[in-house]
Amino acid sequence: MNDTLQETLLKNIRFAYNEAVELVVSMAMLACEDQVADLAKDYKIETDELLGTYFEDARRLLSPHFTRELMFFFRYDFFHNALDFPLFESVFTHREALTAEELINRLENSSAEHIVSEMVYGVYNDNMEALLKGNDWEIVKKDLVALTDLVSNTKPQPEVAEAHAPLLECLAHPQETKLRYLQLLRQFNQDVFAHWKERIRELSEQASRKYEAQFLSNPEAFIREVHKNEPSLFDIPTTFHVSFVSQVNNSFLQFHTDAGRVGWVIFGVHNDRVYGPAADREKTELFLKTFSDKRRLDFLMLLKQRPHYGQEIATALGITPAAVKYHSNFLFFLDLLDIQRMDHRLYYVLRTDTLRSLLALTAKVMLDKDYFING
Repeated sequence: MNDTLQETLLKNIRFAYNEAVELVVSMAMLACEDQVADLAKDYKIETDELLGTYFEDARRLLSPHFTRELMFFFRYDFFHNALDFPLFESVFTHREALTAEELINRLENSSAEHIVSEMVYGVYNDNMEALLKGNDWEIVKKDLVALTDLVSNTKPQPEVAEAHAPLLECLAHPQETKLRYLQLLRQFNQDVFAHWKERIRELSEQASRKYEAQFLSNPEAFIREVHKNEPSLFDIPTTFHVSFVSQVNNSFLQFHTDAGRVGWVIFGVHNDRVYGPAADREKTELFLKTFSDKRRLDFLMLLKQRPHYGQEIATALGITPAAVKYHSNFLFFLDLLDIQRMDHRLYYVLRTDTLRSLLALTAKVMLDKDYFING
């Protein structure tokens, strides 16, 4: 290992539990429960029974009005932030971990105009050029009249198309939106999360200690092989939050703060079930599932030609950046992709050696009679 790279990773990366993240992720997963269930089925992930009990408890305790408000702000594509983005912005522009109450206080001290402008950023973050039409975001976001006009005339990406009308409603009533937002957070925290937060913290921190030990034993290998990312990205202070509620997650987010850029990783407690060694038959089933989806097959064929960065793939395949992320996650699960930084961009690189191995393994599982019976 490169000693300088090792020193950089050890200096910049730490593991710390962030209660505010679990609060926000809990609300997002509850609102998108059907999507999360489909994702778990797709990737052959068995979610923790305790998580199911947590969500059952939430549904039992929360009123129909609360549920409607939750769906209004959170129900959109699980892989694409939308009206929930101000919550993540409030959490991740703070270097230190926050409690649920501290997050609520931060939002309370934020202006209503700031909150709704961050909602706009959440909905259009992968389509800002189309939204802004040459305008400067830092200027436009302070003018809600101009921002409303731009939003009115720009369609969001298909994944969050249903957020367009609610976003315009929020822009038209920023003060009311802030009050609704805060009430939603306070009620979920008080009625549900507060009763579970210590158990969730315990399970998250237990897994965090395990992953931190793996990281400390070989930082570069952990980032490449477990986090599935490029170590050179971690040239900024970054915190790994290991999340029980997320179960399986590998998100890397960067935000600007007054002290400079900071990074946060939401890392699932059960990532080792997906990114670690898998049973041959399960790997074969997932591999065959890759080829059952034309877009994933096109993704692989595109990378077979040469490495591509995310927007290139989206343009070539006629899909959105959020869809690129979805399909790449599936391929990462099978170790078919690497990430490499070139020319100040992150490129997806096909691991042809893994592709050959999976093809050979699939042939063995499918054609070896004894293996098929006993495997």
